[in-house]
Amino acid sequence: MFERYKERTYLSRVFLNMAWALALTGLAAVGVASYPPFLYAVATNTLGVLILVILEIVIVSVLSRRIFELSVGAAYLGMIAFSVVNGVTLSVIFLVYTARSIALVFFASAALFLATAAWGYLTKRDLTAMGQFFVMALFGLILMSVLNLIFRSEAVMYLYSFVSVIIFSGLTAYDMQLLRRLYSYAEDYGEQSEKLAILGALRLYLDLINIFLSLLRLMGRRRQ
Repeated sequence: MFERYKERTYLSRVFLNMAWALALTGLAAVGVASYPPFLYAVATNTLGVLILVILEIVIVSVLSRRIFELSVGAAYLGMIAFSVVNGVTLSVIFLVYTARSIALVFFASAALFLATAAWGYLTKRDLTAMGQFFVMALFGLILMSVLNLIFRSEAVMYLYSFVSVIIFSGLTAYDMQLLRRLYSYAEDYGEQSEKLAILGALRLYLDLINIFLSLLRLMGRRRQ
């Protein structure tokens, strides 16, 4: 009974970390979008956007691979930095889609995310094989996006977005089950589980953001 309580407390910290990270991203995106000169500077500066994307990749890689070598404070700072930088990067969606559409699609994405996360938490089925399949499919998705940068096909982009929703929904369920398993192997209930809660929040954050962006491409109402 006490172990179940500790697990639920740990998962609560995961979702709390994810919630404030999403809030920071939203505030950063809205903040940039509310100042048109800065927004257009971000949208038109290809080199600047590339630097932001590379910075995001570096932060995610460090947190994913070396989080247990970092202090808890450094891990939180990394999560904060990633959330803000990602918010700045995502601010450009306000140039393409209406604010109302963005909000509606986000809530739809959150509902889908919560449904798949709940299934991953409650199911007795081992999702390891499914998770490995979706990870491999993710590499195919990346290749598809790279090729579409060359061919610029609207049909391929819609297919990419549809497949992306399926892949990241599956990864959400897999990550939820994986987080439960990882917690069961944690050596203590202190610093290690705190870092694990940050790592879990990062994984689920990325799942939700990718579901949101994919649904936005499929369902979002574009500005006239």
